[in-house]
Amino acid sequence: MGDATVSAAAPANRAAPADGELALSAGAARASARYSLFRYSPLLFFLIIIVADASQWADPDLWIHLRAGQSILANWRVPAIDAYSYSVPGAIWTDHEWLCQALMALAYDRLGVFGLQLWKLLLVAATLGFTSMSIAETGAAPALQFKIMTVVAIALMEQLQYRPQLFSYAIFAGLLVLLARDWHGRRAPLLLVVPLMAIWANLHGGFVMGIAALGIYAGCVMSCALFGHVASMRRAVGLGALTLAAAAATLLNPYGIGLWRLIWRAATDPVSRLANDDWLPLSRAVEAQWINSHSGAIFVLCGIGVMAATALAVVLAPRAGDFPFVAIAAIMCAAAISSSRNLPFAIIACVSPLTLRLAKKSRQRESEVRTRSAVNPWIAGLIAIVAVWRLGLVSGRFKAAITNPAGAVRFMRQNSLRGNILNDFNWGDYLIWRLEPQSKVFIDGRYDTLYPYSLIRQYIDFRFDLPGAQKTLDGWPHDFVLVAPGTPAYKMMVKQSVWKLVYLDSVSALFARDGTAGALVTPHLRPAEKPADEYFP
Repeated sequence: MGDATVSAAAPANRAAPADGELALSAGAARASARYSLFRYSPLLFFLIIIVADASQWADPDLWIHLRAGQSILANWRVPAIDAYSYSVPGAIWTDHEWLCQALMALAYDRLGVFGLQLWKLLLVAATLGFTSMSIAETGAAPALQFKIMTVVAIALMEQLQYRPQLFSYAIFAGLLVLLARDWHGRRAPLLLVVPLMAIWANLHGGFVMGIAALGIYAGCVMSCALFGHVASMRRAVGLGALTLAAAAATLLNPYGIGLWRLIWRAATDPVSRLANDDWLPLSRAVEAQWINSHSGAIFVLCGIGVMAATALAVVLAPRAGDFPFVAIAAIMCAAAISSSRNLPFAIIACVSPLTLRLAKKSRQRESEVRTRSAVNPWIAGLIAIVAVWRLGLVSGRFKAAITNPAGAVRFMRQNSLRGNILNDFNWGDYLIWRLEPQSKVFIDGRYDTLYPYSLIRQYIDFRFDLPGAQKTLDGWPHDFVLVAPGTPAYKMMVKQSVWKLVYLDSVSALFARDGTAGALVTPHLRPAEKPADEYFP
């Protein structure tokens, strides 16, 4: 990092900018912008967007996002008290993604599934568009930009799903564009960061990555000023003040400082990490993905490859004049290694330092660009159009990411069964979407925004049949228990004398408490029955 710091200074034979900013000449910067991949070939760039948007799944959290968003639109107020569970009656729900949920519900209510697909496509395009603009600041030739962006699209494909994280990825990529323009001496309206952070804080908790990137950038400029390089102390102090103002702007949300407490809890709670695969360390996430699907692991490994290639490139060429962006990439990579949910931030942050070094090594600078192909872009556009059709990106439906208990839900509806359901964690949001308000769940995907540690611990005891499992079963007013066959919880339930198995297929097992209406229905027990593939909605 010491070499990278020194490289941030202007070369000895170049005069420092009048205002003390770290910058390339404005003319060189404008030249690099002329040949961004989008400007070079919009159709080629469209193909890359389609590649990144190709994976279409109904994430397990999609159901609760839409239900909450519909409630917000219907009542014109942000949720304050939980209405979907019976385990925390009257509890305060810190719905930190409320604005995103309202926008998702608006798209769905107005245009159906196509509205959601359009919403996703626009945010994927914004993420890749901003990333492409950052790469263009390096002056790399379009051919190299295309190769890098293709790898990025593949690495991000599985991560770009129907989740509030889409806003975080797009805004983070846009923030890096502003910082890159500022670093290279181009016009960059950094004051926009303050209102941007206020909006971001109401969309998704990933805003902390934006604050981190701003702080790292300001700190790097400060270090350059302290060591006598071209950055002025006034500029460094201004960036520090901007970072503080941006952080303060995040308090403009319905929960104030409580939002930061929520983010801290989610990031540090070891119990929550057991309940959500997103929080697994990157090494364990790769292992889990490999076990579930070898093909799915390819996308994660591709992202790891981007991180590794960037680290190697920086080691081989530490003096490239982009010290702040190397530092941002390093911190984002560390965050991704600690928790796999941060991998997209690492990928987005890595591409600029990686592209700059590859461009210098291959000498593929903008001055070497000759002519554009008159044929290839149209071929790319045709391929993109065919891909849109074949991949079902406008089909009006998409598959569920996990196998949900669709058969058990149909059974409950057909027999008018309703009540409190002690459920598998992964099915909670789906059950809310399908059975609310007649039935309530024990736990769902809002575990870190609603449920206390003690209750999460009780669920884990039950899920894995640990010593406290019986207490969880006996200590709550459950009417039904819905678990997957073969799990420790299922094996525990079949031994219970006061619970009757009323539904069973290859996906789920529904138990009803003796003496209730649920225990009086005719059982449907077909353990080998495999439900058909389920699609949203």
